[in-house]
Amino acid sequence: MLKLIIGNRRFSSWSMRSWVLLRQLGLEFEAEQVPYPRQDWAAAVAAVHPAGTVPVLVADSLAVGDTLAIAETLAELFPDAGVWPADRILRARARSLCAEMHASFGAIRDECPFDVFRSGEPRPLSARGAAQLLRVDAILSAADAQEGFLCGRFCAADAFYIPLALRVLQYGLAVSAGAHAYIERIAALPAVREWIAEAGRERDWPPVAPGGIRPYHRALVCAEDALRLARHWVGCWNARRLESVLDLFSEEAVFLSPKAEILLGRARVEGKAALRAYWTTALEQIGQLEFKLDTADWDAASSTVVVIYEANLAGKRSRAAERWVLDPAGRIRYGEAYYGAAA
Repeated sequence: MLKLIIGNRRFSSWSMRSWVLLRQLGLEFEAEQVPYPRQDWAAAVAAVHPAGTVPVLVADSLAVGDTLAIAETLAELFPDAGVWPADRILRARARSLCAEMHASFGAIRDECPFDVFRSGEPRPLSARGAAQLLRVDAILSAADAQEGFLCGRFCAADAFYIPLALRVLQYGLAVSAGAHAYIERIAALPAVREWIAEAGRERDWPPVAPGGIRPYHRALVCAEDALRLARHWVGCWNARRLESVLDLFSEEAVFLSPKAEILLGRARVEGKAALRAYWTTALEQIGQLEFKLDTADWDAASSTVVVIYEANLAGKRSRAAERWVLDPAGRIRYGEAYYGAAA
């Protein structure tokens, strides 16, 4: 049986191309994921294919990297599967579109990183990105009116353009009605829906292992991410896993808290080392600590998370909130704590 080596479904747009092509055409294969948080990720992929990138198609003793090469290999192995159109003119168009996708649209990729769960404010594009979007619009709006795909029936060309089409939805990019209709059709394909459903099962923040492996940090993109981060934060505090809490902060993090002013004589704590010292002292003095999360909100424009919770510190309950400003890696670079009325 064929095997396809892929990355995380949420972020790996190139993996999505080949996976959706195989699944939508009904070809039997096994998917093997090499998740990005692995420290040996590059080595694990390079052991299968020396380029060290995903996806990789493994067929018997043959390992093929690169989505274009994978498509051509599938066409050779399964000539009647529909990887390319049967019509010579449509086949040439499909190959041309795939090659253009392969080599073009770099500005849109750079300015709109692929994330199947991204939601938030529309993303303004640079002049270069806007020009590329016009070309994308022209391609997608020219989809066959009867079959609904780029080159007659579904083929490799559609699989190649699916991640870019989804970016239009993820980032609220403005396209014509014809292009949007194609995007809606392609997003509803069973294979695409299955990929997204599987991606949803990969979304939890990984737990901290006894050996000290740190959670995987990523940029937050929606309110659900903020809520998961807040739950992780509450769980770490309630288990008194200080290093796990600290791992959520950048090395240069700044934190303001009225509790710090009481304990240290100053409200502002600067740097992770100072935070470690402050919270170590605080934990030594607090016999009971329990947080109960209410909610967490995410503001994409300012990369800010606001967490609302109930704090039980040594038997004294109060309403509390924290505001975190995140860096591009998803770590807290600025935090501020607020304590309100007794709960």
